[in-house]
Amino acid sequence: MKKIAILIRQNLEDYRIKRFYDEISGYNNIDIVEAYKYLVYPYENTKILEYDNFYFYLGMTFTYDSNILANYLNDNGKNVINKLHINNQIASKTFFYDKLRKYIKIPKFYKIYSVKNIRFILEKLSFPIMVKHQFIHRGEFVFKINNEEELYNFLDEYLENKRDIKHLIFQEYIPYEKDIRVIFIGKPFGAMQRINNESYKANISQGGRGKEYKIDKEIEEISYKISEKMDLQIFAFDLLLKENTYYLIDIHNIFQFEGFEKYLNKNLVKGILDYLNEI
Repeated sequence: MKKIAILIRQNLEDYRIKRFYDEISGYNNIDIVEAYKYLVYPYENTKILEYDNFYFYLGMTFTYDSNILANYLNDNGKNVINKLHINNQIASKTFFYDKLRKYIKIPKFYKIYSVKNIRFILEKLSFPIMVKHQFIHRGEFVFKINNEEELYNFLDEYLENKRDIKHLIFQEYIPYEKDIRVIFIGKPFGAMQRINNESYKANISQGGRGKEYKIDKEIEEISYKISEKMDLQIFAFDLLLKENTYYLIDIHNIFQFEGFEKYLNKNLVKGILDYLNEI
C-alpha cells in the first residue's frame, strides 16, 4: 500500500487539523506531516521521499515554498494531489477568475493598479459594487459599496494604512437567491446552501447557517471544469444562484468545512482520506 503524507501548517488548534488527527488513526499508511517542524531546505536533507503521494493542506503562499517542494517531489516521481502546486507559486481570486472566465460565468470584475484610475471602475460598474481582497477568504475582506462617496471613503481608509490597491478586486454585485458551497473530492462530494438573513455575507464563519443542496447537472459540469482547468483534485468553490444562473465567486484549494460537517452530517475528512487511498 502506498504511503501518503498530508502536509499541514502550524495551527493545531484549527478545527480542520484536529479533524484530520481524529480520523487518521484508522489509516496506517497515511501520516500527517507538520511542515514547519519537519521540512528543511534542501529537501535532500529530509526523509520526505519515503512517501509516495502528497496532499498539501498548506495555502499557496511563500511561507513553506510549497511550489518548490511540489516540483521537487514531482521531479522525483512522487504524486502531488492538487497539481496546481507544481505549476504555480501562488494562487489568488484574480488568478482563478482569469483562468476560468472563458468557461464558467463569473460576475464582472476589474482591477486597477493605481487609485488614479478609479474612474475606470466607475465607468464599468454600477452601484452597489463588491470590493474584495484577492488573497483573503472566509468573507473577511468583502465589502458592499453602495455609492461613490462610500467608495472614496473606503479607499481613503484602505490606502491610509499603506495597503496596495493592486490587491483589490472590484466586482459586479449579484443580488443572489442562493449562496452555495460545493466540495469536490475526486468528484462532487456534496453541496451546502449557506443562509444568513442578517448580512449579504452568507459564510458560515460570518454567522451563516447551512442546509444540504442537491448537486444538479450544471454544478457537476462546473465542478469538473474547475478540476480540469485548475488541475485540482480536492477543493471547494462558492456559487451564487440568480434567476437559474450560477455565478462562480471563489475557489479554495484549502477550505473551511466545520459548517459542512455540522449541517450536512457528512464526514468530509474520511472522504478525503478514502480518496487519497484510492488514487
